[in-house]
Amino acid sequence: MNAWPAPRQVAHDGWVLRFGGGYTGRANSVHPLYDGSLDVRGKIEFCERAYRRAGIRLLFKMTPAARPAELDGLLEGLAYRAFNHTSVQTKPLDSGTAGPDERGVSAYEGVDERWLEPVVRFREIPMHHAEVLRSILGALNLPARFATLSEGREVVACGLAVLEDEWVGLFDIVTRADRKRRGHATRLIGHLLAWAGGHGASTAYLQVTQNNTPALQLYEKLGFREAYPYWYRAKQS
Repeated sequence: MNAWPAPRQVAHDGWVLRFGGGYTGRANSVHPLYDGSLDVRGKIEFCERAYRRAGIRLLFKMTPAARPAELDGLLEGLAYRAFNHTSVQTKPLDSGTAGPDERGVSAYEGVDERWLEPVVRFREIPMHHAEVLRSILGALNLPARFATLSEGREVVACGLAVLEDEWVGLFDIVTRADRKRRGHATRLIGHLLAWAGGHGASTAYLQVTQNNTPALQLYEKLGFREAYPYWYRAKQS
């Protein structure tokens, strides 16, 4: 939550409601962190009203640790369907490995157009969501590394690392469609992890959808292993 901040959020009896203009589930969902003391059905209704006012589809971001423990089954009974199953994976950083290949890498400490423009283009993000992405990243209050990898004068891959104490999160790792499977993502991740290790990080984490076979294979090759899954629940429109 700290590494991917929502521009607005509301705390309600152990749950955090996040509002990020509809861009990404993480920034636009309810995170049920603690049990609280209020009636659970009443809390669900509170969330329904809040997201309806915001004009955003209500999502619940579920993990095995979501509270209360019966929430997932209760939402299922209320016709909230599970989708977008995702794997959160971690990897210990090895300070003994060789330095990364820095050729073609450019890095920025804040949101820079030279990073944002190719991310928006590679991901085919609509312009109204591009502005939301800018606001999400602009709200970061942690050390971050925005990096691009170029061939000649053309950016072919982008990525973001966000540092919090001994943890570093990797986000928006994306390669241009016509430059995939050439090792660009591996080189970019190597740069980001080297930066994080040099600033005290000992463990990296990332999120990857469970149906993204190429990414799962890449991250397994790089030494990432699943720590826990998460999924969303929403009513079908």
